[in-house]
Amino acid sequence: MSVLLQCHRLVHSMGSKPLFNDLDLTINARDRVGLVGHNGSGKSTLLSILNGQLNPDGGDISRSGDLLLETVEQFIDSRLNERTLFEALHEKLPAEEQDFNEFKVTMMLQQMGFNETEFRFKVADLSGGQQNRLMFARAVISNPTLILFDEPTNHLDLQTLLFFEDLLTSLDTAYLLVSHDRHFLDAVTERTVFLRDHRVYSFSLPYSEASIRLNEHDDAAQAMRKVEEKKIRELRASAKRLAIWGKVYDNEKLARKAKNMEKRVERLEGDKTFVTSGSGLKLTLDVKNVQANRMLQIDDRQILSPGLDPKPLFYIDNLFIRPGDRVALLGHNGVGKTTLIKLIMERFETDSAGDFIKFNPQCDIGYYDQELELLNPNRSMTQTLEDNCNTGDYKAALIKAGFPYLDLDKKVAVLSGGEKARLMFLLIKLNHPNFLVLGEPTNHIDIKGKEDLESQILESNATILITSHDRRFVDIIADRFILIDQHELRELNDPQTFYDLDRTTVAIQETPAVDTIQAPLEDEDILTRIVELETMLAEDQARKSKFQKPKLQLKWAREWRELNDQL
Repeated sequence: MSVLLQCHRLVHSMGSKPLFNDLDLTINARDRVGLVGHNGSGKSTLLSILNGQLNPDGGDISRSGDLLLETVEQFIDSRLNERTLFEALHEKLPAEEQDFNEFKVTMMLQQMGFNETEFRFKVADLSGGQQNRLMFARAVISNPTLILFDEPTNHLDLQTLLFFEDLLTSLDTAYLLVSHDRHFLDAVTERTVFLRDHRVYSFSLPYSEASIRLNEHDDAAQAMRKVEEKKIRELRASAKRLAIWGKVYDNEKLARKAKNMEKRVERLEGDKTFVTSGSGLKLTLDVKNVQANRMLQIDDRQILSPGLDPKPLFYIDNLFIRPGDRVALLGHNGVGKTTLIKLIMERFETDSAGDFIKFNPQCDIGYYDQELELLNPNRSMTQTLEDNCNTGDYKAALIKAGFPYLDLDKKVAVLSGGEKARLMFLLIKLNHPNFLVLGEPTNHIDIKGKEDLESQILESNATILITSHDRRFVDIIADRFILIDQHELRELNDPQTFYDLDRTTVAIQETPAVDTIQAPLEDEDILTRIVELETMLAEDQARKSKFQKPKLQLKWAREWRELNDQL
């Protein structure tokens, strides 16, 4: 298999913080690689080095002569905002193709689930999911040999996530993608690279299996390190004893033997098995238990959209959450999940004894909002805890959570998304709530943070209401599932019903929209259209089978026959 890109002994730092030291990485043709690492480990920096935007401090990068590399960033380039969807994709065609390959743009946009009306939409007016589809299309249309994806799953709803899973699994191009979504990594990658301890650990396995192997590697390293340290302690004790005897008995032979032992100890110290230091940051929760038959209840209510002109979103016949329930609130973007969460918090703070939403008198909610708006950007981490918590040694709590002492006075505004998330969870922990309401709690935290959060929740027996697009997190945490669909809220036996619904919706979206009725064509126009159809059919049939669109081919063939009949 041909090598597309190879890094050898890369060294790089950000200011005084080392990111890589003697890092080696190879990407081959048709590799499907997941790049995993804790927040701040340097994943995005590594992508910038691989695509040439950033030069490493040291080391070598070799690229094959036929390497054509594209990068899909986390956010759309703002210079595209005023262009139409069609123009934004068309400009990515090679210069020699731009004059005659408009049909290629049309086919790609249809493959991405867009209809012809949307071709004229400005990029700024597209939804987040649509912008992600455009970025993917811009990367793929030039037929690159390698694509780098920087957290393509961030902030995507499940429907768009499933869409990207299907696209990536059918892609005949090498790619390396950064993601904290374990289910997505398992679905679309065949190799996992862990960026940790300023180096990489590579396994030719999807994430879940690779993670098991990495843990086995860590356990073996720990065991070997204990054996080595025991040997070093024994040798050091023996050397000390011989040195004392040599001095007491004035025995040069014993003194020489002691010095040789000390040199051996030095060599063993230098050759000790490396053991990972981990991410440093810790995520913990501490919740109280409550004795009651309910925590929250809503009966017979129509939930309305916010704003001056509210519209009905969905109807609740009965929603009942008991102590210890772990409830996942499911539904597509825009159906009202966030509205319900904010309504619960508003009523809890202003009318907890009201008849609309009934709370248990012992109910004490810890709220994590997905936008982290509760954190004042102008306050430091220590001040944030002082503002929002009742008691505690806040600096000690921050240090215990893994924040360096020198960073405690940092303003919230300069923290990374992962650091803000961990600060928010520390704030919740210090307040000891008995009911957690978590809006997309995994958006900003790395895989280790997610696993910490899962363990903490399961061990705490907390009452929880969560919204999340992270399927693995939902599957592990929730024991009840409620779905907002078709303007009503209903309970499901398991979340697979919702996932299957989304998979069906994705399949429907891939089917091109039905053409609108047009006026009869003139003979010259019919002939032009026949040539276009023949060209599109030939082009599509010449592609590899996994990239062909049989439904489009049938549509074009049917139109071709109808036009020939008209002639």
